[in-house]
Amino acid sequence: MSITAHGASIDVTSEAIVLHHTLLASSLGKEATVSIPLDKVSDTEVVEPTATGFGSLTLVGPGIRILFAPHQQPEDLARAIDAAKRGDAPSTIAESSPGIPALDFTAVDVETANDNWGSICQIGAVRFRDGKETQSRSWLCTPPPGLESFADVNISIHGITASDVADAPAFAQVASELFDFLGSDILVAHNAQFDSTALRTGLLYAQAPVPEVPLACSLALSREASRAGIIEVVNHRLPTVAKAIGAGDFRHHDAAEDARAAGLIVVGLASRWNYSGDLSHLFSIHGFALGTMSQDSVIPVLRSDTAPTSPADLGAGTDFRDVSRAGGTASKPRGEGQGQGKESSRKGPAPWQSVATPTTIPEPNSDADPQGALYGQHVTLTGDFEPFDKGLLWSGIAQRGGQVGKNVTKKTTILVLGQWATKTSKEKRAEELIAKGQDIALWPASKLISELSLDEEPPF
Repeated sequence: MSITAHGASIDVTSEAIVLHHTLLASSLGKEATVSIPLDKVSDTEVVEPTATGFGSLTLVGPGIRILFAPHQQPEDLARAIDAAKRGDAPSTIAESSPGIPALDFTAVDVETANDNWGSICQIGAVRFRDGKETQSRSWLCTPPPGLESFADVNISIHGITASDVADAPAFAQVASELFDFLGSDILVAHNAQFDSTALRTGLLYAQAPVPEVPLACSLALSREASRAGIIEVVNHRLPTVAKAIGAGDFRHHDAAEDARAAGLIVVGLASRWNYSGDLSHLFSIHGFALGTMSQDSVIPVLRSDTAPTSPADLGAGTDFRDVSRAGGTASKPRGEGQGQGKESSRKGPAPWQSVATPTTIPEPNSDADPQGALYGQHVTLTGDFEPFDKGLLWSGIAQRGGQVGKNVTKKTTILVLGQWATKTSKEKRAEELIAKGQDIALWPASKLISELSLDEEPPF
């Protein structure tokens, strides 16, 4: 269980006493999270608070004194520590959670056979009720028609081969079982934009219907928690955040275990915020609108003040390809390095026409193929990339190990040129840096689209 002290909540496991300081305490110089090994604590000394005065609990050994406000219970912490020393404590913080009433959802993860997001070969799903796991499922499947090939880099990540799925059911059948398992739940994933787009793309390849499913994203929630000082992490990858909330070790890139970790992240962060209630409200009070997967589009989890109201308004991270936002027509794609010092003849939206840019930059995938053209590159986009929005392209770049940049800087190594009526300020800045000796490759949009395999249209 989590015990409340002055300026902190405290978890006790079989190995450690973990203090999670509040945002205010962190702003006053406290570390966001402090873990004290249980075997370093020889005893506890309790001073009970009065009706008007503070009490305390001192950890004898480390010499750490924890304050308790009036009406808080340091004795609860002392009893929890005694129980842990007797071997009666859970092994992880996640196991110690008493659950969160009304926090119901199903966490999902997919693994893919190759770099096409629709090439799903494994699905995992874990159902949570009142913040506790109640049931899990895992399926192997043959990828959708046309996407059956297994790439070596994907196999090296998840270990699934073509022979492993040779006798498995088809993706469309497994997806149907997934949606039956999901029922009316909100689908949670760590980077829900990827998993939902993968599911939708796979269904389109399989010529199967795409159900309408609400989406929530543990990645988005963890970034908000990091920004608010609730957790302190070096990145927001699934294993990193899971460790930060005490979820324990798990087999990364097994679909069911990844889904479980995503669910535990949501529960763990809700607990840190002392939240009680349903999932939709949890995201709403932290500034997010839930996303939606449907036959027509994937609308990702976005900040409430930027969330689209219809597929035509999409601004980030979707596979929606039916609505054109371009104000002009594309000319012949320019070659790499062409046009330096000359005004571009590219056609496209006039400068007053907006191109929606997502607000959150995705983390590069450290497990990507290091031989890939985008791996380790600092990539910036400029112009319009109709019918692909920048959120989808950003995710694809990050998935292949590239670092996305919003602006052209001295770190930029690739600038991708989308459609625009005139030469953009980013392109002009890149030319200035190239003239000074910086190595910046100017890619036409078509090269990036091809690199991300987005030119391989599903049959719809």
